[in-house]
Amino acid sequence: MKKKTVEEIEQLRQLSGCIGKLERNRRRYMNEHLSHLGLVGHQFIFLFTLFHEPGISQEELVETLGIDKTRIARSALQLEQLGYISRERDPHNRRKYCLRLTKEGEELIPQIRSVIADWGSIITEGLSFEEIRTALELLKVMRNNTNEK
Repeated sequence: MKKKTVEEIEQLRQLSGCIGKLERNRRRYMNEHLSHLGLVGHQFIFLFTLFHEPGISQEELVETLGIDKTRIARSALQLEQLGYISRERDPHNRRKYCLRLTKEGEELIPQIRSVIADWGSIITEGLSFEEIRTALELLKVMRNNTNEK
């Protein structure tokens, strides 16, 4: 690998800092706008995934979301206690739980979708469609680069 110049290192530091700050801002925004529903952290993504993949197992959710087993199990229990999801034993594998949204959980999806759309509008304000597409493509490359590491 080619040795980076001081300027390149500084640029990479700034890029990393911007990505980190953007994620912290997203987390804060989502918590502020969804906490009245009892949702914190990644739980809105958890519910959104169940909406699109009903019956997914906790293990599959770990793989899909890239969140560790303990946090998924804890969130599943919290969301079940809130009445937003149900956990049922997989009839083909008694060691697995299949997760589904309850009626109450399904009713949250429009609110979650609205908050996600609002956040998307905030972060893309002043950008053209083409600039958003380019940013997305570049971020996907960066994400894929880190998937193997």
